[in-house]
Amino acid sequence: MASHTHADHSAVPPGSRTIPCVALLWDQSLVWGLLVLDALEALGFPYRPLRAADIREGALAGYGVLIVPGGWAAHKARALGSEGLEKIRQFVVHGGAYVGFCGGAGLALDGSGSLNLVPIGRKALSRRLPNASGEVWIDGDLEHPFWKDLPARIPVSVWWPSQFASDDGAGVECVARYVGPGEDFWVADLCAADVAASGGSWKDWERAYGINLDPALLRGQPAILSCRVGDGCAVLSYPHLETPDGWGRRLLSNILRVLQRERPGARPHDPVPESPSLTAYHAMEAAFEEVRSLVAFGERHLLWRWRRPWVLQWQRGVRGLEYGTLCVCLRFVLSQCRGEKLSSHASPSWEEPAEALLGSVRLFCRRARRLLLEEKAASHNGPVGKLQPVNPTVDALRQALFGRGMSHAGLSQELFDSLDTLLYLAVERRRHQGQSARPFWTAEPGV
Repeated sequence: MASHTHADHSAVPPGSRTIPCVALLWDQSLVWGLLVLDALEALGFPYRPLRAADIREGALAGYGVLIVPGGWAAHKARALGSEGLEKIRQFVVHGGAYVGFCGGAGLALDGSGSLNLVPIGRKALSRRLPNASGEVWIDGDLEHPFWKDLPARIPVSVWWPSQFASDDGAGVECVARYVGPGEDFWVADLCAADVAASGGSWKDWERAYGINLDPALLRGQPAILSCRVGDGCAVLSYPHLETPDGWGRRLLSNILRVLQRERPGARPHDPVPESPSLTAYHAMEAAFEEVRSLVAFGERHLLWRWRRPWVLQWQRGVRGLEYGTLCVCLRFVLSQCRGEKLSSHASPSWEEPAEALLGSVRLFCRRARRLLLEEKAASHNGPVGKLQPVNPTVDALRQALFGRGMSHAGLSQELFDSLDTLLYLAVERRRHQGQSARPFWTAEPGV
């Protein structure tokens, strides 16, 4: 058997009644954090979400595994600060396991403002496939303990990932490589199967769109890496193994069972957040109605559709992830609050972020409707990119709502910061009250 560089963590013994708790970095995970929690509950792994402030105060003590969900790595680094980043580094160096998905994987790579756990960076945008989503096939290392009882080739899901620059680094091993597209695989707003079936040329599409689109750019590239880091290890996956499907979650279960172990050190006190108040609930309910109406507005104008109960598929040139994330996350918080006895007393921990969210949402939705119509009109005059100048009206609205980069800034950042707090409170209430049997996703998107 090949020698592997994963940390020597013992698997959970067969028949064990309890599985050590997994820590989860909550900040700036949003819908991707909910997907991870849904997977952990479905697989039977107890978890505790930790905020960046908790990590800075030493809350990783006693945990064997830290999962960092998808989301923008830069926003996670901002929340953690230099002290929080160093706490995670020391956790891993001294025997902990780091499991990162997509943005969580990117946070661990080599680069300024990152954790620098793995001596590999991101592949340059000009050399990678920048807008891939949906099912892909990967080939795994059959000798790796993570691949126990799995076929050599399995389908998993990606959601607009970056790519590893290489898999050649000290202590690094490639657990799985991309093979090619599966069902419902898209690049930008193009269904790859439809392009292939029509005999279309990817080169022609790339000239029209101005970006790489050919799925062949993924073939043979590293998808999942594992790296020894001191006495611990980092497992980085651009595929979202937590996506609600069969094989990705089986692989995730294998990974966690190999990596988990109890570690010495008392876990910090874990208080139950106060219950939500009627005032907070009504503010969140009003915010959700505003966002749901905005999503319906985009559907009427053929700018997007629900692709899964938790993600939109949008037309090129407009944003869709941010709008869908607002809707899904607010829907989740409200669904948790509806299962509780709401308090008639003041609840500042809920009311302050809820009222801040409502004010921001009203302003955001009003401006977003104008932006979406302006972007739609501009698209009739030629290709519209998210980051390229379009016209003074579109450019000003985009900067106010999202900032100048691909990762959200501006008013949307204020929204997501308030929403992050409310999600954490809802998740913690759910966890403490044993509500894990309640489904995360409704059958009808946006409801």
